[in-house]
Order: sequence, then C-alpha cells, then structure tokens
Amino acid sequence: MLELPEVRLRLSIWRPASLDRTYLYNDDARREPCSILHESALLEQIYTWDTGRHDIYGSCNDVAAELIRDRLARPFSRHAAAPAKRSVRRFQAVVTELIDCPDVRGGTSWFDSLETVTTSSGELSLRANVALGVLRHFRWVARVFADVPDASVLLR
Repeated sequence: MLELPEVRLRLSIWRPASLDRTYLYNDDARREPCSILHESALLEQIYTWDTGRHDIYGSCNDVAAELIRDRLARPFSRHAAAPAKRSVRRFQAVVTELIDCPDVRGGTSWFDSLETVTTSSGELSLRANVALGVLRHFRWVARVFADVPDASVLLR
C-alpha cells in the first residue's frame, strides 16, 4: 500500500525579528563570536499552515499543476529568491492571478478526499477541489498579513 507523506505543502509567513538585546553568533571563518549588526538579518515566523496529507496537485491536470508550480511553488521557495522578493503583496497578486486563470480553474477537479463523515447510512467520503481550496486559503492568508511591514512568504 502506498503511504502519503505527512505534509505535502507548507506555507509560512516571516517578518524581520525585533530583538530586545544584542545576540552573539559564531562566525566559522573568523572563529570568534560576532554580534548581530542588523536585525533585518534575522527573521521570525509569525504564521504557518500545511496541507497535511492532501496533495494540492492531485486535483489538477498537467497544465494547471505546472502553472501552480512555475508561478507559485518555485518562486516562493527558500532557494528561489531572497525574502524581500517573496513579499506577501507579491504572493497575493500571484495567488489571485492563479485563481482567476482559466487554465487553473478549468484544470482542477473535485475528487474524494481522505476525510470521511459518518452518517446514519454509513461512512461517506467527502469531495474536495484541493487545489482551488488551497489557493483560496492562500489568498485569505495574504490578505491577513498584507500590511505587516517587510513580511515574506515561504513555501516548502
């Protein structure tokens, strides 16, 4: 039996840390403690959410899945861009564009989810359009954090 990974996609929102005091760290190149000069060098996580075992791409055709990967998942990954280029406002614009994109809307479908509900006639599998549900949740998160100064988005 095929086992799904515990988490398929994780969204987190970060902002520059506000430090109450100076912190020291080890600089391996100089072999001595250094103080942090710029608070903006450190980020703190202020929100996290993940899809659990639900696969966002499972309800997409190849075109929709590739659009979501190319425009959202890859550009907002840790290795793709610096935090300043992964702003919440930019994330909001990309998510809205994907929700409105005919290739994404027409390329996703409803299917039986992993969750069930027990009724008087037995257990029923719930149906979901995971891709559009996740994109709509991302849009809501972006609206909530849009005014946080220098907040950035990370998808992994």
